[in-house]
Amino acid sequence: MIICPENNCSGCYACANACPKQAISLSVDKYGELHPVINENKCIQCNLCIRVCPNNIQQRFNYPLKCYAAWITDRDKRRKCASGGIGTILSEYVINQLNGVVFGSRYNEDLTPVMSYTDKVEDLDNFKGSRYVQSIVGEKTYYKVRHYLKEGRYVLFIGTPCQISGLKGYLQKDYDHLITVDLICHGCCPTSYFIEEISYLKQKNRIKYISDIRFRGNDRNDFCLSIWNDNKRVFKAVGLEQPYFAGFLLGTSLRENCYSCQYARPERISDLTIGDFIGLGRIVPFKYSTANVSSVTLNTNKGLLFYQDVQKTCSDMKSIERDYSERLMYKPSLLEPFPRHYTNAAFREAYISSGFSPAIRKVLSSTIRHNKMKRLLNTWTYVYRIPRKLIRMLKDRF
Repeated sequence: MIICPENNCSGCYACANACPKQAISLSVDKYGELHPVINENKCIQCNLCIRVCPNNIQQRFNYPLKCYAAWITDRDKRRKCASGGIGTILSEYVINQLNGVVFGSRYNEDLTPVMSYTDKVEDLDNFKGSRYVQSIVGEKTYYKVRHYLKEGRYVLFIGTPCQISGLKGYLQKDYDHLITVDLICHGCCPTSYFIEEISYLKQKNRIKYISDIRFRGNDRNDFCLSIWNDNKRVFKAVGLEQPYFAGFLLGTSLRENCYSCQYARPERISDLTIGDFIGLGRIVPFKYSTANVSSVTLNTNKGLLFYQDVQKTCSDMKSIERDYSERLMYKPSLLEPFPRHYTNAAFREAYISSGFSPAIRKVLSSTIRHNKMKRLLNTWTYVYRIPRKLIRMLKDRF
């Protein structure tokens, strides 16, 4: 049985969650990507897996009603967040004001990114930050969402557009108490790549214990791969100079379906969409700092009313309405899928024979050397110009 074309499969787990006989599991293929495998001995040919697969459903997309530039004003709360930390504000509101449950990405005890849930504010720190890797949904996550909805509880589900689509395919109906938030998605690397790379870095750098792995933050570790032992940073590498991060940013090592993503369009699949507000203030002036500000689009009436309630309640959130066209000026992810890098074919071939860490270093070695030299040159140029600026300032003053 073929559930959907392999190149379109996003590994969303809708089929595995829906199967009444638990006959479907997701396994890693020869390229390290998760794909469904059917146990024919358990399968009863009900075709439910085919009916819930988002690739076989005509999904409803909505053009945003409003667009905002938004951020948390509390710097301590925002420190570990990507961009403006709006996911945290929305989560706090659902838990505190609605007694709801929040589903999102976090690391499990093995530091594997997974979709999990909480109804405790103190646990939200574990859900902060961007994880530039596919988070494993698991075979019971959508089932748990439906369980809470049937109990009458509010559920906030934050995930990639394909995960939102998988959830909707599984539920087969809308729920008034369900708020979906999709992330402006660049694409994602298979989970197996991330696991292998962290294992490689741990061994190479003799790191004994890891409590957290970060890619973003409102600190000096933004757009860096950093590894932490509690509050102590034990490893840091600039994004385009670190093989795993560079493979992600350049489009070398994304899942195959990401290069033809059906959700990379102005119209959105969820109630709200959040992400970086890239391009903010470049044409239309913005009187606040543009650093690490979130883009928030309200795509449905339900999302609009929900966000308005959040605005009224949360005093530590700043939200400025902007025109959606300003956010659309940054093309990838909102107008079209992120392009495949020219090194992708060589990487996939090398991956089959040697695994992720050797393969990504083989195909990106010259690119990474170039990026390191470019940064060093820029740093040297900047340092060289400082005395000249000081001299001019002194001359102007005296």
